[in-house]
Amino acid sequence: MKIETVGITYSELRTFGNYENKRYGITLEASLEAGETASCVKAKLTEIAKTQVKEFFDGKTGDPMDVPF
Repeated sequence: MKIETVGITYSELRTFGNYENKRYGITLEASLEAGETASCVKAKLTEIAKTQVKEFFDGKTGDPMDVPF
């Protein structure tokens, strides 16, 4: 089997009191480049996704599509 792309979905649910819950999630996919392993790419995508979700909840980004590529 040859893996050519790796995709992840990451989301968080936060409770803000008064029974107000908000969930934000992101799905990212990347193609493997020469010399990259699937587990390495998955780790990088997970790091990016966690950062994006945290920044969205913290109000540091208003654009959920502002992914650093």
